[in-house]
Amino acid sequence: MVTPYGTGPAGHEVSYAVLIRPELDGTALPELPGTLVLGEVFALAAEGEARPGAPFWIVAGAGDGEVRYTPGAVGVRVGPEHRDGVLPHWMMWPEAGAWPGPDPVPRLLLPREADAGTAEFRLHGDTVTGTVRLWANPRAGWPRPRRYTATVTGSRTPPDRAPTTAASGTGPAAPSSTAGSVTAPSDPAAPSSAAGTDTAPSSRIAPSDIAGADTAPSNRAAPGAPAGPVAPAGPSPTTGPAATGGTGVPGASPVPTDDRAELRSLAQSLVLERRYAEARPLLARAAALYAASASRPDAWSGMVVSDLTSLVFMTPYQALCALELGDYEGLLDCLLAAVEVRRVLTAAARGYGPEYAEELRAGARVLPGFVEAWRSRLAEDTARIDAVDASRPFYAALTRYLFDQGAHEDALVASEAGRARAFADLLGASGARWPSRAGASAAPRLTRATLRSVLADHGRTVVEYAVHGDLLLIWVARPDGTLHALGPLSAAGLGALTARYLALAPGAVDDRSVRELDEVLRGLGALLWDPLPVSLLPSSPDETVTVVAHGDLLRVPFPALRTADGRHLVERHPVALLPALALLPALHARRTCGPRPSPGLLALVDPEPLPDPPGGGSAFGPLSWTRRRFPAIADLYPRAEVRSGGAAAVTALDGHGPTPSVVHFGTHAVVLDDAALDSFVALAATGGHDGRLRARDVLDLRVPGDVAVLSACRTGAGRVGADSVTGLSRSFLAAGPTTLVLTLCEVEETAGFEVSYGFHRHLAAGGCPPALALCRAQRELAAEGHRPHEWSPFLLYGLG
Repeated sequence: MVTPYGTGPAGHEVSYAVLIRPELDGTALPELPGTLVLGEVFALAAEGEARPGAPFWIVAGAGDGEVRYTPGAVGVRVGPEHRDGVLPHWMMWPEAGAWPGPDPVPRLLLPREADAGTAEFRLHGDTVTGTVRLWANPRAGWPRPRRYTATVTGSRTPPDRAPTTAASGTGPAAPSSTAGSVTAPSDPAAPSSAAGTDTAPSSRIAPSDIAGADTAPSNRAAPGAPAGPVAPAGPSPTTGPAATGGTGVPGASPVPTDDRAELRSLAQSLVLERRYAEARPLLARAAALYAASASRPDAWSGMVVSDLTSLVFMTPYQALCALELGDYEGLLDCLLAAVEVRRVLTAAARGYGPEYAEELRAGARVLPGFVEAWRSRLAEDTARIDAVDASRPFYAALTRYLFDQGAHEDALVASEAGRARAFADLLGASGARWPSRAGASAAPRLTRATLRSVLADHGRTVVEYAVHGDLLLIWVARPDGTLHALGPLSAAGLGALTARYLALAPGAVDDRSVRELDEVLRGLGALLWDPLPVSLLPSSPDETVTVVAHGDLLRVPFPALRTADGRHLVERHPVALLPALALLPALHARRTCGPRPSPGLLALVDPEPLPDPPGGGSAFGPLSWTRRRFPAIADLYPRAEVRSGGAAAVTALDGHGPTPSVVHFGTHAVVLDDAALDSFVALAATGGHDGRLRARDVLDLRVPGDVAVLSACRTGAGRVGADSVTGLSRSFLAAGPTTLVLTLCEVEETAGFEVSYGFHRHLAAGGCPPALALCRAQRELAAEGHRPHEWSPFLLYGLG
């Protein structure tokens, strides 16, 4: 703890806002804003054992004085002969391998292994200049001696804004590239106010908002609860650790519970020793003290920035503690708070320049690494789905923060990190056509570099949406690699319009309901497609647009949207729907690996006997009309195998001839939103199978063909969550095909056949990709006067 020592003409504190320009071996590092507090004489904590990596203070005499220090010690005591400088401490990691967390820190601000150094400061009226020099000998992995120099320049703060309390030594620790916060945010769905937030007390972080501010590790349940190294429960900040002193060395001075710097120092040392249960309450206590200081109504803005930056600096330690103690909910609380404190700090430090804001964004970019580390420890698909769903508030806040800062590419990466991650795991290893869900490894994390690579390999225009409450974010990625962002836009009424479509489409037979359906499609088009500049979209009406939908947008009939020019979207572009860009690499690899299926069709049509519907509902009716007319579809292919009646059983998926390119299911389906994996496609009941091809069973099948047509009611429906639609669509796409034709709602048998016939006619002709084949079929029906409710429920899911 830093406290005033002695009295005299310089007994009051004077603060300087400074800019620190560091260099390592002559290479410039990012500039850091800071605060220099000068007083009478400051005595630091008692000397402790010098340990590499421990925080330290730089203490310098006023004027031309020079003071040497011990860079490994927790504190350096100076006597009255050394007048009065305290530069806040820094601690960073010297190399990527030194950080124990899931995302290594790639840069260095101060050598941990410095052996000697000096710090000099000069005062010139209201200005201060100084230089800090450090030297590190070649040990602990250093290949050669290293030299660190930091130039410090600054100006005295106005007297009425100078701090009135003793210097705390917190200082402007530089935002780490993995740093975060420990404060609890406001509602993440609310519009971010970072752009207009000042340093008024109302915008600061209240101490009561600290995530995990209690002094005991959380015992909350977590999705999957993977086993990890869990340290024994540690003592409170006022007991055991205090007896070991600030360094954790027996016999050292006790740690005052109100000394945030000492608490943080001890906690960080405990984390490095993997004593997570002991470190966690100390970190929570220190965070509460920093937040309380930043929230004082009379706090000087420079110290607010310093306190909030210290909070940012502590998040990797807190996140690592939660991760290793198996507290996923606590981990998400910590990461969510990390985003909020960055938002507040970005606004409070607006005058510090764009470099400082970029440092904060750089730290935010790697926060998802902790969630990915958790997911990688989960073995079951359902546990991974739950983990993705639980992370939604964090990813929503992170995406909004980065988007509001103008970091649109980073925001897209963050949005992708929070969707369909378990689905991407399920698609399995690259190049495997039928991956096993057993022990599926975590999919590679999407970064800016991999995002660009995915988009370049895809080679199509991509429109990606993110919906957060009543706000809509849109990104448009062109095949030439350019990325454009639109928003935030209003999404008010989007959910109601989607629900109204799903209610109207199955029974829109009279003129009134048809007109209402058209109004719904026009409203959806105004919200989702009209904001897109035509210049960003393909000029050719036959060029497919990949739409990456989010949340309830996966229920939207995009091909049927009516745009401002009065046309349906299907008249302008073929559309392929996906829940996440992260699925593309596995799907492209699956399509190109191994021999291509020979052109042909396997169809399971009008099975019987049909299984009983769930819950004692009405029995499924026969589809004899479809069976009689299906030869017209079979004749389109050079080779077709049509199974009907008792032959349309699950065994047909393995007992067919040469692998077909297309599989068609002309039957009934049941989607159970509350038990999504029990949703099923109805096939013929046999002695060994009840006829229900359940979503959970599809995952263990090898569904042949590149394209699967699920021509039954609501095959594209299911439980919508962060991991896409859990149901038949997810399972079938994971089971082998790269493209699905699905339905959003109930469809009438004759209308369904018309759409299916048009799709197969264009697809079987060759040279027409699936998305364009479905698009042309729907265009033709619309041109012939068929109403949207007849063809709009059909959409294409996958590569297209």
